[in-house]
Amino acid sequence: MLSLRELQLSFATAVLDGSGAAIAPWIRDSGLDPTARINIYRNNFREGFLKALALGFPVVQRLVGEEYFRQLGKRFVSEHPSRAGNLHHIGAPFAGFLRSQFADTPYSYLPDIAALEWAYQEALVAPDAPPLDLTPLRAISPEKLAELRFALHPACKLVSSEFPIVQIWRANQEDRDGTEVIDLHAGADFVVVRREADAVELRRLPPAEFALLRTLSRGATLGDALQAAQALTPAFDLPRVLRHFVGLALFASVHTPNTHPDLQDMRGTHP
Repeated sequence: MLSLRELQLSFATAVLDGSGAAIAPWIRDSGLDPTARINIYRNNFREGFLKALALGFPVVQRLVGEEYFRQLGKRFVSEHPSRAGNLHHIGAPFAGFLRSQFADTPYSYLPDIAALEWAYQEALVAPDAPPLDLTPLRAISPEKLAELRFALHPACKLVSSEFPIVQIWRANQEDRDGTEVIDLHAGADFVVVRREADAVELRRLPPAEFALLRTLSRGATLGDALQAAQALTPAFDLPRVLRHFVGLALFASVHTPNTHPDLQDMRGTHP
């Protein structure tokens, strides 16, 4: 007799890889062959997975066509089966999967479109956070400002690509006919995906501003982030850019080590 855990694992294996030999002897037929019963669950699982994937990546689906998207989805689920009950999370490795499929091909832009769409989905469901209040920073001496570390808002995501992914994304929305001709060599995109009150915005940034934000997002100090930005734009205007980013609510908190204890975890003070 198999244990409950062994039964569950055998059933999951049968649903995922198509082999029901191990679990079939433990399924009562009750008028329906055990293999047919397993096929019902397998089909429901696969179709639910493919539907969730299509909902998360509608532009990729439109670009490759529904039938080919289904083929990609079937290969994807075999390599990356869901590890959680919430199917929203299945899309996390999809861009990497597409990169392995289309690297060094004329379709190498597809993984970046998937990354943009996944950032959009993440921004939709990310937790909220109050706006950042920079007023307490006035207490910090100028020589200590370089030690500050800014944490991005949970609903702020960053995506970069050598391709014009925002133009491709916009040209393939439901209200567009999808016939726009796009030059894939038109230039790189550096995008911040941010959730507003009633929508998600895709905003292109200049390379230096994106470098600043990307470096901060990795936990670096403001001084290190400024160096990354100045490597691209020597005359980088840090005060203006920071004010702009704060106005866009891109930051959730700011931290400074061993200077002002009251600023170790400075968050927004607005409701």
